[in-house]
Amino acid sequence: MQRVPFDPKELTPILVEEPTMPGFPKKVMYDSPITIKENYLMSLRKEKPFWMPNSFFDFSMMCPENAENVARAFVFENKPMDLDHVGGPDFLGIEWEYVPSVGGSMVRGGNPKVPDINEWEKYVTIPDPKNVMDWEAVAARNKDFCDPRKPLEITILNGLFERLISMMDMTNALMALIDEDEQEGVHRFFDKMCDFYDEYIHLYKKYFNCDIIAFHDDWGAQKAPFFSLNTVREMLVPYLKRVVDSTHDAGCFFEMHSCGKNDMLVDAYIEAGVDTWQPQLINDFELLYKLCGNEIVLTIPLKDYIRNDMEENELRDAIQKFVEDHPNAMTSTWFAPDITAEYVYEISRKYYCG
Repeated sequence: MQRVPFDPKELTPILVEEPTMPGFPKKVMYDSPITIKENYLMSLRKEKPFWMPNSFFDFSMMCPENAENVARAFVFENKPMDLDHVGGPDFLGIEWEYVPSVGGSMVRGGNPKVPDINEWEKYVTIPDPKNVMDWEAVAARNKDFCDPRKPLEITILNGLFERLISMMDMTNALMALIDEDEQEGVHRFFDKMCDFYDEYIHLYKKYFNCDIIAFHDDWGAQKAPFFSLNTVREMLVPYLKRVVDSTHDAGCFFEMHSCGKNDMLVDAYIEAGVDTWQPQLINDFELLYKLCGNEIVLTIPLKDYIRNDMEENELRDAIQKFVEDHPNAMTSTWFAPDITAEYVYEISRKYYCG
């Protein structure tokens, strides 16, 4: 694609969306020479984009109404989410409880649905993906959900380890990954879940023509991962790679949403073939950027590099340095002055295209 030098006329907004949550800036679409979608996908293909993508805001995120997303109180589509009727059973029949004070759902601990992972088939049934919702009706309802100038990202909330936690409670799930007497059951369960995810992802592509699959699987806590790299390589990477391969086979990019201080597990994400990762803010992003190299497109938030009290020249200089130091990354402008997004666009446009 021919590189087009920056023209100040591009800064004329062609679309402005008001913030949807506290701390979020306005979403602004500029009069750019290529669409946000083209630019974003260039970055995911590890090509030099026309400007640094603003992750979280340069795509449309969808979580259609089905049992899984209602259980997790995480529905984003043309039909508004009814907070009076969220929580309840997910695809495996596990009950989630909505907690208004945190704006999300959790499984009440102490009475795990699956007391013995070696006999998980007695307690849960993995459904046929074709039957988890009326795909044609939901697709028709959301045919205009995504602005065609943006990529569409579909979110799958319950990843492999998070499934295990929801079924067994946290301590039991962690033990099952390292207990030789339980590992065979875990492998068997993950194998069948990968079969489910494969068809589930292909159905999303068929009915919604999505560009990105975001897969949620938290692997760490505030100070360190939940498990060692060796454990992840043995128990999780083979199955995560299958989900990534299914995503690529469907013609989509794979985004890992994995909370925790997980720098020690970067090699696992790379080995699984993850395209892009949005780490939690507790991480050392300079270390992660070095570790991910050219293998994973990392989202690095700007909030640690700028201050709200910066003068205009200071702010522009800080963003210039950020772009120069992280040319292969995406960024996000959460909890930053509204003008930050404009400066990121202008400065990175000039940096990438002159």
